[in-house]
Amino acid sequence: MKDEAVNGGPPPASGLSPCDPAEIDVILERCLERFAEVAPLRDLSQLRRYLPEADPQTVKFVLIELIKLDMAMVSETGTVPPIEFYLEALPEFLPSGEVPVDLVMEEVQLRRESGETPTQDEYKNRFPQFDSVIVQLVGVAEATAAVKNRAAPPELEIGSQIDDFLIVQTLGSGAFAHVYLARQLSMARLVALKVSRGTGDEPRALSQFDHPNIVRVFDQRELDQPSVHLLYMQFHPGGTLAEVVRAVRGVEANQRDGTLLLETVDEQLLKLAQIVPERSSVRKWLSEAPWPIVVAWLGIQLARALDDAHGRDVMHRDVKPANVLLSNEGIPKLADFNVSYAGAAGRAGAAASFGGSIGYMSPEHLRAISARLMDEPEEVREKADLYSLAILLWELWQGQRPFVADASPSSWSEAVWQQLNSRGDPPSEPQRIGTAPERVLESTLRKALAFDPEDRLLSGAEMAGRLTLALHPDAAKLFDPGKETWRYKILQWSPWMVPMTVVLVPNLFVMLFNFVYNYYALLGKHGDRDKPDDYIPGLREFFESFAFWVSAVCLGVGIYFMVKLTKAFVAAIRNAESGEPAGERSIRSIMNLGQNGALIGGTLWAIAGLVYPFTLLTRFPDLEMGEAVRFFFSLVICGGVAAIYPYFGMTILGTLIYYPRLIKNSMQDTAFSDRFSLVVRQSERFMWAAVAVPLVGVALLTYSDNEEKNVVFSAVVASGAGMFLAYYAYRFVNRIWLDMARVLSKEHASLIPGLGSDD
Repeated sequence: MKDEAVNGGPPPASGLSPCDPAEIDVILERCLERFAEVAPLRDLSQLRRYLPEADPQTVKFVLIELIKLDMAMVSETGTVPPIEFYLEALPEFLPSGEVPVDLVMEEVQLRRESGETPTQDEYKNRFPQFDSVIVQLVGVAEATAAVKNRAAPPELEIGSQIDDFLIVQTLGSGAFAHVYLARQLSMARLVALKVSRGTGDEPRALSQFDHPNIVRVFDQRELDQPSVHLLYMQFHPGGTLAEVVRAVRGVEANQRDGTLLLETVDEQLLKLAQIVPERSSVRKWLSEAPWPIVVAWLGIQLARALDDAHGRDVMHRDVKPANVLLSNEGIPKLADFNVSYAGAAGRAGAAASFGGSIGYMSPEHLRAISARLMDEPEEVREKADLYSLAILLWELWQGQRPFVADASPSSWSEAVWQQLNSRGDPPSEPQRIGTAPERVLESTLRKALAFDPEDRLLSGAEMAGRLTLALHPDAAKLFDPGKETWRYKILQWSPWMVPMTVVLVPNLFVMLFNFVYNYYALLGKHGDRDKPDDYIPGLREFFESFAFWVSAVCLGVGIYFMVKLTKAFVAAIRNAESGEPAGERSIRSIMNLGQNGALIGGTLWAIAGLVYPFTLLTRFPDLEMGEAVRFFFSLVICGGVAAIYPYFGMTILGTLIYYPRLIKNSMQDTAFSDRFSLVVRQSERFMWAAVAVPLVGVALLTYSDNEEKNVVFSAVVASGAGMFLAYYAYRFVNRIWLDMARVLSKEHASLIPGLGSDD
């Protein structure tokens, strides 16, 4: 062991206010980095020089992690110093009764790795406060803490050469690895060179990927003189999202936009003497983008990267801002370094080998760390990575994490429990600017932050799909309407009321028109006893009775079929409200309701159009054929109106309100393009039908008698207005579906710079 030569900080002050728990990771990393340069120590009392100037709880927390690191480095010599050595050297900081369970676990594991066999009786005597859990602590056979190859790598001088690499600049230094900007001489290219004593799993994990948002690993080499491992990878000079988070905290919510990201990137480029791109479509788009859209844009790319990794059965388990590198255009690159470019020190301690930073961990990840201490392993899978990504994106959006512990922890195990307890609370109330993209972002993150994994997003692809909506404000208003909008208010109405009203009310109006028109057309001419030449006995009584029964039967049949159709419609809406992803059957029940309602109405009116004239001619032979023909065409007009208005009414409501509600849960519809084409074709046919109806009315007006002309003229005017409404409805529906296509269809998707061709 060696003495330290350090200009360490002043001793901690007990009167300082507690640190923000969200900042403890940063404090710990700095202290570990400084201590790693001189550890292990001969004089353990000198550990106090590496403690922060902070409140006692934070000081105790950092001290325990420094002890773990010192113990780990001493263990490389084959012996493990007992915890009591540190207690004797630093009695004022860590009394014997306050030793945390994770520090005991660290000693147990290090002794196992050194070939010793710790016994339960020994630890019961040394730490009686843990009597109830000693069996689990000593009996755990699986490694939980040992950080492999803990020896610190040699520091390389700027301008020196190691193997094929000329060292240009230091990018990050940590306890167990250093990252340099280096020039690979044989390839004449700049690379990020990670120098460490051991390989770990990172090279194997990263070498599998060829994804635009995952750091590309070129290769690795093992050297004997000096004995180090070299991992060289793609160089990204824009810093990390950790710097962006720090910048966000200094800017008011309504002042944030894409320039914040670009300014942070440019600051890092300047530090590394790199050139700022002059012509970049990505940077131009970012410079004009609101902040919620920028956060969603970053989230889409990182969610896709995780989805690609998960598809190869690779979990990240340490998604945090310092592990997301940025290109000179601001494009995020997911990394998994033990030492990030930002200078993170890596993690010593009981949770080290399991990975992750607890401030970004999912509940099941935190439970798994605690359970491993008790030998009760819990599986941590893909949704944990998405949970961590959601915390990262929330922090980018708000400048603070959604879950904050109430107090500074005094040990790693206590910190884990604090974080786990905080996950049971709802996310902290965000500062909002009130835009549709922001609502989409918030709802997506809240879904991903559900405590129960079963209630979260299914995959990175789903998360990316939902966030894509935030990039298109017009579409975002459809899928996530504000509570003050009429769309949102209609969604609160009974799903039974809307389709029944939209389909049946036009039919009732045209039934009234049909009765009034034919009352004047027939009874005005043949039902008046004062006109003996034209009077047909019994016509009035028969017509009134027959019209009533035909209307009653048709209305009853129509209501029967509409109830059946609406039942499926209601079930689809309620399933969507319960969070279920929409299936093809549910979507069809929504989008086909207008067409089916039109088909029901049109069919019944067509039947009535044949039944009325045929029955009247059969019952009253004195009626002229021309009168029967006029009667038929009046019903054709009624049938056209009864089909066209319900179709466009339900298609518009389905397009604007109900289809977006169904798709919102997954933001995926594999048949979207076919559905889009079908809606356009159907709407075009109904538009032409709307053009034909007033033409039929004009023809009917030409052959109408004076008694009925006013009624027919009113019908022509109404159907003419309907023709123009149908034209604008057709255009409107087409435009709305095109807006949705930018999110849901590859064929119609608008290109957002930086997202490639997969949107």
